[in-house]
Amino acid sequence: MGSVVLIQKHFKTKGFVQGNIVVNAKGHDVDLSALPPFLRTLLVTDGTVTKSIEAYYWEPVLVESQLQQLVDKPARQTCLKKSPDSQYLHRKVTLSGQQSRRTYASADSYIHLNVLPETTAQRLVENKIGIGELLRDEGVESYREILDLGVETADETFWDTEKEVAYRTYVIHIEDKPAIEITEWFPVDLYRDAESS
Repeated sequence: MGSVVLIQKHFKTKGFVQGNIVVNAKGHDVDLSALPPFLRTLLVTDGTVTKSIEAYYWEPVLVESQLQQLVDKPARQTCLKKSPDSQYLHRKVTLSGQQSRRTYASADSYIHLNVLPETTAQRLVENKIGIGELLRDEGVESYREILDLGVETADETFWDTEKEVAYRTYVIHIEDKPAIEITEWFPVDLYRDAESS
């Protein structure tokens, strides 16, 4: 449990870890120095991924919906508070380059609709915009907290099962309440290849 606290507390204010290794929530050692620098930046900072990928690869990024459904409760354990009248939006998306068609990332999120401002919740349900872009567009006061990160063999349907992916899980707080929990996956080879070219 101490390692999860390290990830949550440490990356709130810092982007570097002395010794390079963190132990994630699964108990795995993660050598952050072994990851491509841009990918490491995406994992440990609390900025919006879409905007960062657009700036780094210099192309528009499309947020493409793979799944979107209203549910009464998340299918996995999350840090989102539950109440009898809670409604959640389960959403899976991929982030792909508009010109290159490369898939830079995928994300699986649970959004506690009762915590969001009504217009924000409605726009998310309408599936017209990415989460980070929407929060910025509407001026919703929020902060992000990294809960976990690591590297694993893909088991998500977004990726070939033998692919190595880096992931991070974080929560977006709105009005000091956990409102959105997101896990994002990034294909390590794509980011490694970009660094070497």
